[in-house]
Amino acid sequence: MFILTDGKNYIMENPCQKDVYISTSSPVMAKKFTYKQARTILNDRSKKKAWIKEYYMVNEDTGEKANTSKYYKGNGGVYLGENNIEFEEPIIEKIYIETRSIIGLAGWSMTQLKTYEEELLNGLSKYDSAGSDIAHALQKYREDNAGKKAQAHKMAKVGYLLDEVRDKHKHIKQCLDYIKVMEDAITYSYTIEKIKLELTKAKHTEYKGRTEYYQKALDLLD
Repeated sequence: MFILTDGKNYIMENPCQKDVYISTSSPVMAKKFTYKQARTILNDRSKKKAWIKEYYMVNEDTGEKANTSKYYKGNGGVYLGENNIEFEEPIIEKIYIETRSIIGLAGWSMTQLKTYEEELLNGLSKYDSAGSDIAHALQKYREDNAGKKAQAHKMAKVGYLLDEVRDKHKHIKQCLDYIKVMEDAITYSYTIEKIKLELTKAKHTEYKGRTEYYQKALDLLD
């Protein structure tokens, strides 16, 4: 890294205004630049930076004055020796992968989202009713059989049926929560980062039992 000095004063960044430079007598306050950044500032011929014309580059580590003339405008040696930088090529593939992922998104409109939402709500209503129907079917069986419960193998079949219904119901509710995030993303112009965050927050967490029957059921299934 390099600092800019006229032998007495140094260049520092204005703490109140980014990318605006002022003079300081304190070397501790001197801003550290890359080789290319320092040369760009020294080659700036604007009136605002006319006061910098007497400054030159000094290597922060060695304290030596840079060999390249501040008036040289080419790029020779800009990435040689101590001025070299390590460029990690995997970043290229990361950017390509991210770009392909974004391009591959369906990008549903609000109209399409509302259509899906309506279909999901219809499905939710159906499986709400299905769960209720199964519960009433069990009640009817007991009423028709003098209060007797169905045999274990029959109860097992009904249990599997009820589990299937509730599983579909659970997935529909999850999708409705995701759809809501997508709708909000359009309404409030979410960034991609914000969409990812809200979709993550919308994911359902593990169910927490509300009564002792939850643990009793788990114990029976163990």
